Amino acid sequence: MKTFRQHIAEKPTKLSATFPYKGAEWKDFRGYENPSEKEIWSLIKKASYGDVRFVVDSTGKMWMWDGNDGLHDAVILAQTGKKYDGNHAKGMFWATTKTNTGKGPATNLKVVVHNTRTVGTDFVLKNRTMKALAKRINTSDDEERVYWTDGNKYR
Repeated sequence: MKTFRQHIAEKPTKLSATFPYKGAEWKDFRGYENPSEKEIWSLIKKASYGDVRFVVDSTGKMWMWDGNDGLHDAVILAQTGKKYDGNHAKGMFWATTKTNTGKGPATNLKVVVHNTRTVGTDFVLKNRTMKALAKRINTSDDEERVYWTDGNKYR
C-alpha cells in the first residue's frame, strides 16, 4: 500500500519542451512526475513508437514522457529554465519480449541510462521507482527481470 507521501509524489503532469534559440517553438504535452512502475508500463503501451524518455535530477525527481513528444535537453530547458550541463540523468524505457520463449507479449522492461560517464546512474538510483527496478536486474524470474543498459547503446 502506498503512503500518502508516495501518492502525492506520483502524478500526471504537464511537461514542456523548447530549444535555446530565438524563435524556438514551445511545446506542451502530458507526462509524469515521479512515476510508478505501473505508470511506466501504461505510457509504454500508449507511446507512439514504443519508447519513453525520462530525466532525473540530483534529488531523484524524475520526469517521464512519450519519446515522440520531446528531446531530453529541450525538456530540461523548458522545465528548469537552464540549459543541460550534466545536471540531469537522461534515459529511455522500452518493452522487450520474453527471453525464454521468444514469443508472446512484451513483458520485460529495458532501461537505458545515457550519460553514465557523468551523473547518470548516481542520479537515477536516487529515485525510488528506479531503485526498485534496479533490484530486479539479476532476478531468476524471467517475468520480473529488468534489463539495464548503461551508456549510449540502443535496443
